[in-house]
Amino acid sequence: MVNISNGAGAGSVPSHQLSRIEINVDCGEAFGLWEGGPDEELMPMIDAANIACGGHAGDPVIMRRTVALAKKHGIKVGAHPGFPDKAGFGRRVLAMSAEQAYAEMLFQVGALKAFLNEAEVQLNHIKPHGMWYIMMQDNDAVNDAAMRAISHFKVPVYGLPGTLHESGAKKYGIPFIPEAFVDVNYNPEGALLGVPGSRKMDPEEIYRATKSLGKEGLVPAVNHVPVDVGVRGKPFTLCLHSDFKGCRENVAAARKAVDEVNKELYNDGVL
Repeated sequence: MVNISNGAGAGSVPSHQLSRIEINVDCGEAFGLWEGGPDEELMPMIDAANIACGGHAGDPVIMRRTVALAKKHGIKVGAHPGFPDKAGFGRRVLAMSAEQAYAEMLFQVGALKAFLNEAEVQLNHIKPHGMWYIMMQDNDAVNDAAMRAISHFKVPVYGLPGTLHESGAKKYGIPFIPEAFVDVNYNPEGALLGVPGSRKMDPEEIYRATKSLGKEGLVPAVNHVPVDVGVRGKPFTLCLHSDFKGCRENVAAARKAVDEVNKELYNDGVL
């Protein structure tokens, strides 16, 4: 059992159990002189930050700064390892052997862990990025290599319920936290499409989708038909992307909906 000592709403609840719906956002997704999302504006509205680990984005200076920013706001910090493909922002398919994938996961999360240790901040979770995350939902070899590496860090993994994310975590004894998305789409069968293949979601749609997810476990698929994504009747973590234009408005809309659902269903106050 892993305990959290930092983070909004953490308290004494084990990190593999959520007492309410939470919001996580990908942060630190810059590189050198290339700017990422507006992390300083987003962090006050979220519960957990997934910090890029130098694969799809991030570098040592940015990783260290982002850890400090998360600590300042008292939010949970997770590792956000991605395919080593900054040109494609980790959203292209890469062919990696199991050995390469295993080593890459250890390398990236281990790098972030060093900065967390320096700042005396606990690693809360691991959440693979982009195409790595998408492929892990139905590719046994990619999933197994990643989960074997993740298991060494003794923290939960964020993933899609009912997919290899969940069964792979169980295989290696990794606490699993169910995750859902509202600013990218699922297909009509409930598989996450990710950024490629998704339609643009505006803040009003995100607000409605978040309310539907929280209360009914349903979200509009890419074809607008409601689909069950496996979070009905239980707390989960909701992901939004900081690299999208309008991300501030997206996160604010989701925050409003999450606070309303948490107050109604989980007797929780607002942030």
